[in-house]
Amino acid sequence: MRRLLLGVVLLFAACAREARDGLPPSPWSRPPDLGVDLRAWQSADEVPLLSPWTVVVDLFVGPGVECDFVPAVPDGFRGTVDSGEFTPLGAGRQRRFTLALRPVQLGELTVAPMRAEGRRTSDQGDGAPIVATTPQLQVRVTSLLEGHGEELEAPAPPFAPRFPWQGVALGALAVVLLALGFLWWRRRPKRTRQAPAETPLPAHVRALRALARLRGASRATPEEIDAFYVEVSRVLRVYLEERFGLHAPERTTEEFLAEIHAQGAASPLDGAQRNALSAFLRQCDLVKFARVLPGEDAHAETLRTAEQLVEATRVDRVLQEVGS
Repeated sequence: MRRLLLGVVLLFAACAREARDGLPPSPWSRPPDLGVDLRAWQSADEVPLLSPWTVVVDLFVGPGVECDFVPAVPDGFRGTVDSGEFTPLGAGRQRRFTLALRPVQLGELTVAPMRAEGRRTSDQGDGAPIVATTPQLQVRVTSLLEGHGEELEAPAPPFAPRFPWQGVALGALAVVLLALGFLWWRRRPKRTRQAPAETPLPAHVRALRALARLRGASRATPEEIDAFYVEVSRVLRVYLEERFGLHAPERTTEEFLAEIHAQGAASPLDGAQRNALSAFLRQCDLVKFARVLPGEDAHAETLRTAEQLVEATRVDRVLQEVGS
């Protein structure tokens, strides 16, 4: 009788504490008939990138059953797992796990079903395990920049100069070299034959060469990752300006995308290309402004998106498609 009263008191205390913390009460008002039961709860169906998101997992273990279960932080999230103590529930016991998570990827994220496996203590190794699983959880992760693009500006250049007098020294050296070059030009022998003018490289050739150089760039530190995304974004913006006359380099991402979408059918980019460009620029902004550090797969996908946009819109390919 004392054990039952102690269990009731502990249950009411846990429910009061969880209600105060905004967490749901225990999912069982009385012990379930199962030897092992597992329930899951999520705090929201939609959450901004890197914002708190809570998952609560409740475990019930019946009398005479052993079960070793501890959930892990799922893929696509960072956070911690708080494992509570077992408390009595009828003849069995229950335990609550609180996952304090923050999503680090955009889009629809899925938490795979969790699985708890128990076995009766009377079994001698040949008894079937008692299995309980949670349903699959889903959450939509939104961008931190949605609806705030016009208010955001880069706080400063990505890197501060290491040596304050380096620019002065380089400027002085440039003046000396220009003076020497001018003297040489005045005293050089006159040529009657003019060298042929150099043919400028097409915009897509310059862009693809610049992206090819970035493929081998080091991305081992946060500073190198930031510099990589700044340069990839700059190469693609300069190419779009030279290719289509779009004022991309001097505009924010939201201004540039608004101009592209406002053109509608007159836009030089089709719908798939506009969507790819939008995802590309938002990914670069997350690294530059929100300090998100994607993995190597995200680096390769960003570089591949830029190359595909250049290849799909290069002037010689478009002329071939029109001619055919």
